[in-house]
Amino acid sequence: MAILDQNKSNQNLKVEAKAENRPRTLGLPDATLLMALVLIAGFVRLGNVNEQDRSGFPNLASTSELTTNPSEFIGKTVTIRSTPVQKVNSSSFIINDQPRISKDSILVVNASGVAFNLPTNRNQKIEIRGQVRKLVIPEIERNFDLTLQEEDYAGYINKPAIIAQSINLVD
Repeated sequence: MAILDQNKSNQNLKVEAKAENRPRTLGLPDATLLMALVLIAGFVRLGNVNEQDRSGFPNLASTSELTTNPSEFIGKTVTIRSTPVQKVNSSSFIINDQPRISKDSILVVNASGVAFNLPTNRNQKIEIRGQVRKLVIPEIERNFDLTLQEEDYAGYINKPAIIAQSINLVD
């Protein structure tokens, strides 16, 4: 009888070992959970486009922050990583760091003294460092030794703008 019990015990161990080695198949609940996690990750990424950029640059601002709370930034120097949206003229352009999500754009006036051509790749990010000011043309011309054509800036007068001291392409 003891031999019979030992054989049954050995058979049970073999069955358990086979069950442990058998690959698990994904069912509908598993696939649903996986898709939900992928969607959540995508939404988190879209909502935090600049979080990766911000980790190394704590003073990195976004266009939506600047347009939502301009008084918090007026007179301060900021750094923004963004995609250029539209050229205004040879020394100015519009940026928006979340163009698919937000309509908040901001004017950048190049006061760096170095000509900057917008990249032809619309997804190429640029890094702008400069002072946030209300666009009051005579004051900006005087303070930054610029000549601005008022007709180019009609829609931007008295709105926040970045007077860029440096503009660089970002990899």
